[in-house]
Amino acid sequence: MRWLPRVIRDNSLSIVLFALFGVCLVAQSFVGWRLQNETSAAHGLVSLGYWRTISSGTFLEGLASNWQAAFLQLASLIVFSELLYQRGAAHSRDPLRPHHERKRRAEEARYSWLYRNSLFLAFFVLFAASLGLHVICGRVAYNEERALTGRPPISLPEFMASAKFWSITLQTWQAEYVAIALFVVLSIFLRQQDSAESKPLSASDEATGRENS
Repeated sequence: MRWLPRVIRDNSLSIVLFALFGVCLVAQSFVGWRLQNETSAAHGLVSLGYWRTISSGTFLEGLASNWQAAFLQLASLIVFSELLYQRGAAHSRDPLRPHHERKRRAEEARYSWLYRNSLFLAFFVLFAASLGLHVICGRVAYNEERALTGRPPISLPEFMASAKFWSITLQTWQAEYVAIALFVVLSIFLRQQDSAESKPLSASDEATGRENS
């Protein structure tokens, strides 16, 4: 087991992030269970069990709507930073080094298109899958909500065209885009010592892209 401390050290960032994800997910499931039963009691319905609650459309829609927005945010940052510039940002290519960019692209042409775009494609697939889950579970949750008020269920296309679907979707999208936009802009002027997501403390505000390596 001598290798264990090294594995933990070499993967500590992902371990902590996945652990926090797990803690938040479990906590959300119990809080969601409580909230669901409070809603049921308000409508004179029987309480649901824990496992029934976390497999319900309401709970799964909440997960999927947040996941698809987060995956969209990262996919957008990956592909837009390939095409667009932000002078002084740590995560932008330098618009004043076109010769360097052409040389780099020529050197990287030996790699397959799939490998060159694999990071964006991975997040796009994750976004598409979570968006599909959001649509399916969201329809179930919305029909459960409509049933409480005696309204008939709606079809999948009707749900995708509904104000309910787009209200939730655009709410999550705008939050993700403003967060990443602020991150890009604030990284021009602000620093975080020893963080790989920040330029060095000694770097100028004009330093762009690879200057933070």
